[in-house]
Parts: sequence; structure tokens; C-alpha cells
Amino acid sequence: MNGTDLTALIDTMDEERVELLLQLFADVELTISTPPRTGLMMLAVHDSFATAFYPGEILVTEARVIYDGCEGFGMVLGEAPRRALARAAADAVFRYSDATQVQKSVRACLLEEAAMQKTRQLENGALVAATKVNFDLMPGA
Repeated sequence: MNGTDLTALIDTMDEERVELLLQLFADVELTISTPPRTGLMMLAVHDSFATAFYPGEILVTEARVIYDGCEGFGMVLGEAPRRALARAAADAVFRYSDATQVQKSVRACLLEEAAMQKTRQLENGALVAATKVNFDLMPGA
């Protein structure tokens, strides 16, 4: 997984895991160039004919940080300033060309999150599959 794919995982992380991720940046010199702020963004979806449809606006939180000259940007759904900062910091670290210890730690944390989410997805899939009904084989029909 590349850095962009990994930072997308932050959107669905538990708050505790977001705080754990932010702890990895405790000793790193990050400059917050744009503090977290909320705004509205037009939601665009495509219907079954590939025509753009705009059902309305959604609330987002965005932030920008600078890590050793590399700017990172984070935008998440809803009002979530810590999550936006975490995404921006991870983005900046992954844009940095040298593989630093911080980058390795962030990658390890996000890969662990990816594995946890995959396990959760498989467990939920198994629960849903257990409710499947095959009407062709129902007795008495």
C-alpha cells in the first residue's frame, strides 16, 4: 500500500487509534500551516447513467502541516480536528523523500490498522452470510 492509501485509513480509525497515531508525531517538528477548520463541500455522486448528481453539501474538517519542507494536507468528513491533523501529518511524512523512523512507525501503525479493518470486514461478512436464505431449497414450497 502506498502512502495515500494508508492515510485514507485514518478516516475510519477509532478515536483511540487516531490519538495513538498522533503520539508518533510527539517528537517530530511539525508546523501547522493551516489549523483544523470546518467547511462545507458539495457532495458529487454519479447515477447509474454516469451523470453527476449533487444531493447537497457535507461538513468536512481540513488541516495542513509542514514536515521538513514537505506540506501535508488532511481532509475528513464531519467535525474531527484531531483526525484531520493526523491525516495531514501522515501525508506530510509520506511525501518526505527519506525513509525516516517516523515514516516507518506511521506506516507500521497504519498497516496494523489495515489488517484490523480487514479482519473486521471479514467477520462482518461472515455474519451477513449467515443470514442468507435460499428460497429454492425451503421445505414445503
